[in-house]
This record gives sequence, structure tokens and C-alpha cells, in this order.
Amino acid sequence: MTALPTGAPRGRRLFGSALLALGLALTGALGTAATAAQADSTQQAADPHPASAGWVQTHGSWVQIQPGHPHAAASAPTGAATGPSTGDPRPNADPAPGHTIVPVNNGQPNLAYRGGQDSVGVTSGPPKVYVIYWGSQWGTAGTDASGDTTLSNDPDSAAPYQQDFFKGLGSNGDAWSGVLTQYCENVASGSGSCPANASHVGYPQAGGTLAGVWVDNSAAAPDRATEPQIAAEAAAAAKHFGNTSEAQNRNVQYVVTTAKGSDPDSWHELNSWCAWHTFERSSYGTLAYTLMPYLTDYKYCGTNWINPGPRGRLDGWSILGGHEYAETLTDQNAMGGWIDPAGQENGDKCAWITEGTPGGLFNLQLSTGAFAVQTTWSNDQHTCSGSHPVEANQPLVVSTMCDRTAPPGKQVELPVIAADTASGKLRYRADGLPHGLRIDPRTGVIRGRTDDRGYHDVTVTVRDDAGNQASTRFWYGFFTTGEYGCLGIEQIVDPGFEVPTDVKGNYPGWWTQSAPGIITQSTAHQPRSGQGYAWLGHSAATDDSLSQGVETTPGYTRASLSFWLHVDSTNTSAQAQDTLSLELDDQYSGKQIAVLKNWSNLDATNGYVPVSIDLTPYVASEFGSTVIVKFTSHVTGSAQTAFLIDDTSFHLS
Repeated sequence: MTALPTGAPRGRRLFGSALLALGLALTGALGTAATAAQADSTQQAADPHPASAGWVQTHGSWVQIQPGHPHAAASAPTGAATGPSTGDPRPNADPAPGHTIVPVNNGQPNLAYRGGQDSVGVTSGPPKVYVIYWGSQWGTAGTDASGDTTLSNDPDSAAPYQQDFFKGLGSNGDAWSGVLTQYCENVASGSGSCPANASHVGYPQAGGTLAGVWVDNSAAAPDRATEPQIAAEAAAAAKHFGNTSEAQNRNVQYVVTTAKGSDPDSWHELNSWCAWHTFERSSYGTLAYTLMPYLTDYKYCGTNWINPGPRGRLDGWSILGGHEYAETLTDQNAMGGWIDPAGQENGDKCAWITEGTPGGLFNLQLSTGAFAVQTTWSNDQHTCSGSHPVEANQPLVVSTMCDRTAPPGKQVELPVIAADTASGKLRYRADGLPHGLRIDPRTGVIRGRTDDRGYHDVTVTVRDDAGNQASTRFWYGFFTTGEYGCLGIEQIVDPGFEVPTDVKGNYPGWWTQSAPGIITQSTAHQPRSGQGYAWLGHSAATDDSLSQGVETTPGYTRASLSFWLHVDSTNTSAQAQDTLSLELDDQYSGKQIAVLKNWSNLDATNGYVPVSIDLTPYVASEFGSTVIVKFTSHVTGSAQTAFLIDDTSFHLS
């Protein structure tokens, strides 16, 4: 996310990843400067605008540039502000006029593969982008000399620029897109590199990335569209373009673009993000989509960030559009793709680095023109990069298959998705299926019913008549109770508190803590696993709090939270003097949705005990919205009770 200048309102997601996010969205997942000061008072005392917290000076104003985040894991509006760099908090000496250099921090950890979500890890074929201009607010549609769609209520001519950017990808030896191709799927969860035979991110076909444009102006779009409404528009676009199957949406992303003056997802109130990306489950398969507001409504979303004049006003449309595009390719169904330990995607780690410096913003020369873009993180080069050799896919690619469960005795129908550039004739084979299930050797659809119980280790192999072969492996479980379908990816970032967040110079984490030291590796207490844990109840002087925002992805129907809790108390009072509360809050207002559970010194435990809470009743009506999970402790006297938390988990099904 991109951060805001001093004096500009700050809030949720300021750059454009937008989550988290969600893409390059200036996702306010990172929050206010005041919170940043709490996170490191030493840094703030030395420099009120530390580069390590994302601050840059542009056009005479200070801006706190937040890296974007997948929207599915966007943090609360009051999250600790962090930036893409965590080195020396002081700006480099002698910055260029009007700009403070934000250096690449090559000490950052690399991205790691999270295993894929709903049978999708990355965009493994040539990417296709569909742009939707949502609402009659856009005015009347026309066509210019280049064949681009124009709109009468588009004073900055953003729509043709946006279309030309996607049209041009893959042309003129586009090495910026090459950086993305080093990432892949069909490798083990936790992998940090990809073998040559893995299913890599697809390289764009010049002139073919922009697959369609829809001016949906038959009615006005909601002026303040909510996340579920935005998801519904993405699904409507899939239907409009005839992409009504899982296979048709496999390498597709939808960019829902709103008109000037519109206020989607409370954009104008928050003024802390620029765009975001996420995905949803639908009857057409999973759909990856981006929200792109009218960026020049807010000058800190890239307007004239590199280039002067009218065209430079549109810099943000390619900086942020490219950020979200890149993060979707490498994390199509967030957060199942490539993420670092602190929850940052490839665009987040390189957001808003000053042009003319290593890893900085630059103009990408495409056949359709020059477009301002940011670099993205390269594991191979261990830095922010705008150039990389293309890692071409093998001729035959098979999509990741998610681990899943189903009820025994019920008919199942499960497609295997493969793409082949060498031959149109594919043959499918599945080993390890339970009795009663078989795969159609011509179509790759697994059908049948079984009375077997338990998990089965299944490997699907696909061959073509040119001699190419590819395979994928997954667990298929059959049980009489429980939730059925793909087993969801963990939605909490840093669930075990292993990313230090309260020591100067350490890489920023995703949890929001009210004071340094709540996330800790202190030997005063012990973690349940690993080295880190959360310790609430340090002092009676102030209450401790710890929170993280999590999106309840559209199309899911159940949400559950679990963690391990150790209440370590020497308070012998027969009254509940020291307390811990767990609540669910609204992402916009911060208001409490519900108090889920309370503990006190009377609930002392002998070590860590498991806690599990069904959140479905609290979010069932608004799947697709982001909620904040928040722990708050209040202790008395000499803080005789420590509330210790470890190994958290937020799962959707």
C-alpha cells in the first residue's frame, strides 16, 4: 500500500495491493503514524518520517507509502504503519529535490508458496484481464482511433490508458513481466523456488492480455459499494463474458473500475488505500478480481508520481494496476500463492521505491506506450526487480488440486484442469482413488460415489500425444460429518507470532499490537511451538490489545477461529480481577460486532489449552467483508496474570 503525505488523512490500505492488498492498494492495513510511533518510539524520536515506515516526500509533501496487501488478509484501520523497507530509518543523504529515497531492503525474507487455495496457486497460463467500467456514472461509451473504449465521464481519459497498459503487456521484450514467471504452483507448501518442470506463472501474450471490456452502464453502481456488492459485480462480469466454468476462469482476473466521484468500499472516508485484489467462490469457479477506484480523485494514488503533465496524471493507473495485476498472477486466490512471512506479496515488498534508485519506479516501454510501473520482488535475485528472463512453462500444465473432503455415498464430480500448447489430445489417469470413483481418460473429470472412509492419496497424471507429461497430487477424504469441499488455506498472517515486530530494524509483522513487546520471544514464559508467542497483561498501567483483520471471502459459508491459550496467574483472589476478552470488530468503524469470549485469573490453566469458536453466526450475512479479531487484556495490581496466546488459526469453508 502507498502511504499518505503529512496532513493527508490516513486509514486502512494506502497503496494499492490492495491486500493484501490487496494488491498495490495503498492498503491502510498499515494504519496511522501514531500507531507507527507506538511501534518504535525510538525511531520516531530520531526522525518523524522514517523511510523504514514507508515515508517518502513527493511534490513537497510527506507521504507514508504503505505496501499493498491481499484484501483477504487486510488489517484493521488502526494497524501499525510499516513500509517495504526495514533498514536504517533515516532517509539516505542528499535525496533528489521533492523526493526522499526509500531504499530496497535486500535483507527481507523471500516469498514462499502457501500450497494453493481452491485448486489455484498462481495464474499458470497466459493471463487474461477483463476490465469492467461499473455504473451509469461513467456516461456514454465510444471508441477511439486505437480501438479503446472511451467514456464521456472520464475527464482524465483514464479508461484508454488502462486498456493500453494491459494490451501492451508482453510486447517490446517486456522483462517486467518476466519477473513474475519465476513463481509457480504444484510444488510443496513452503517452497521458495521452482523447478523447471513446475507450472510457472504464464507470460502475457502481446495484444492478448486485455481479453474484454464491459461498460456496465445500464444502471448506476452503488455510490458506496460494499465488498459483497463488488464481488457480485465481478461475478456478473464473468457471466457477461461467458466465462461460466472453472476452466474458463482459471487464468483470468476481473478489474472492477468505478467512475469519478464514486466511493467504493468507503474509499473517500478512509483515504488510505488505492486499490485491492482478492477472489471469490462462485458457481463459475473461483474468480480473481480487483477493485480500481477512479485514482485521480485522490492525488496520493500515483498522480504525476513519475511523469509530468496530463499523461503523468495517470501514472497511478499503471503503477497500481500493475501492482494488483502482478500480485494476482503470483497469488491468484489469496492467500494461497506466494507470500512472505509477514503476509506481503511480491508487489508489497517493492511499493513506491523512488524512481532512479535501485528497485525504484520506472517507465515500462510497451508497444502501446510508456507506462509508470513499480518493480516487484524477485526471489531469484533477492531484491526488487524490473527485469528477469522469462521462465517458460512446459507445453503441458496441470493445475494444482486442492486437498478436499466429501460425504461417502454421494455422487461426486471433480474436474482436473490441464492446458497444452503442443497437442489438443490429452489422456488422464488417476492413481489412489477410492473404490467407486474413476477419472474419464478423455475429459479428466473424476466421477462416482464411494462408501470408503478416510483420506486417499491421489495422483493425477496427464499425457499428450506429443509425449509430454504432467501430474498433480492431492488428498481426497470421505467422512460422514464435517465441512465438505476444499480444505481452506490459513487466513491469519503469522499465526504463530514468529515474525518479530517490536525490535528496531526487524521486518514488520501483520498483527496490530497496542505496545511493543506483546508479540515476543521472551524467556519469561514459553511458546506452545516455535519461538514466538503473544503475551497480554504486561502491566496494570494500560490495557494490552492485539488484533488482525481477516476477510471472510465471498462464496464461503462458514468461518472458524482457533488458538491455544495459557492463563498463567499468581493472583489468588476469588474475584475475576484480571481479564482477557476476545471480540469481533467492524473493519470501518472499529465498533464491536460481538464479544466472543472472556477469561480471567480464575481460569488459570496448566499450560496451553485449545480454544475454538464458530464465527459463522457473526459473519453469515456479510461473507466478503473484513472483520477484526481482537484480544484485549486488563490486569490489576502488579500484573500477576499473563494471558499467553499461540498458534492462532482462521479458516473458511
